[in-house]
Amino acid sequence: MDLTRRHFLATGAAAPMTAALAQAAEEFSPPTGKMPMRTLGKTGVRVSALSLGCGCGAIADFPYDEMSAQFIHHCLDAGMNYIDTAPLYDRRDDPRNSERRLGLALAKRRSQVYLATKTLKRDADEAMRDIETSLKLLQTDHLDAMQIHWIQDKKDDLASFGGPGGIYTLLRKLRDQKVIRFIGVTTHSWVDGLARVVDMYDFDTVLMPLNAVKSWGDYEGAILPKLIEKKIGIIAMKVLGGMAVSNHIAVESLPAKLVGAEKGKASVSSLLRYAMSLPIHTAEIGIGDYKQLTENLNVAYNFKPLSKAERSELAASLRDGGQLLAYTQPGYSHA
Repeated sequence: MDLTRRHFLATGAAAPMTAALAQAAEEFSPPTGKMPMRTLGKTGVRVSALSLGCGCGAIADFPYDEMSAQFIHHCLDAGMNYIDTAPLYDRRDDPRNSERRLGLALAKRRSQVYLATKTLKRDADEAMRDIETSLKLLQTDHLDAMQIHWIQDKKDDLASFGGPGGIYTLLRKLRDQKVIRFIGVTTHSWVDGLARVVDMYDFDTVLMPLNAVKSWGDYEGAILPKLIEKKIGIIAMKVLGGMAVSNHIAVESLPAKLVGAEKGKASVSSLLRYAMSLPIHTAEIGIGDYKQLTENLNVAYNFKPLSKAERSELAASLRDGGQLLAYTQPGYSHA
């Protein structure tokens, strides 16, 4: 399909915003530079230091599949070879939208991508059906990583993962069958659980929040050393602070929005640079448009790590602004 701005204007097929997106895609040219590559722990796979998270941003929100595919191709051409998705990433009118769109885009470029998805299912039979759907939507016969999605306190029985009908038992079987290459695990705000589960099972990768204010828990202090010792691949998420943050876009209900120019906030580039300066292998970020893509690529292409003192200074400036999420504060209750 012709996705040029002229096509949209001529046919009247799109609102002004869509025409503007088409023009941005037509005019996009990545900044000068080269993507840094890092070895993803014991997997031995070389991945881009900046990776594309597909839970929010352009992949989910562009109005047409073809626009989303074009954006994905631009990301790949710019050197981003790690792409992360999940069945949970969808729209009300389009279940599993992210996986489906990635399948369309990557049909002819699958070998160029480290493709990771997830499952929320813990029962082996249910998880198998979930994984089969993922494979179909992603139009592939294998996954580079299948991740146990979002382990949660008071919900997950970690010991059951390795039982006869458990999710980890299934993933090991699928790894032996070469349906998946690597096994990962993710969490949002259960630091203790993550520490336990990586001791209980042999994981290849971990996806966890890492940002300047430790807004989802102290993964940096409590988990990073353990993962380094075990040579587990480390993927940083929520590098800009809150839930489902896509660069300058944040869920309004969150009390913390780290991105901004005012006191107690910081630029996208400084927050991304903070995460990339940690001993991680890739920083995953949702990207909403071509302006954000250019900004993120500039950080990656010109990356110079922050010193420990510089990281501490940035973290202190954000804490002074009261930008910690509410549930990291003493006395916070969900009630």
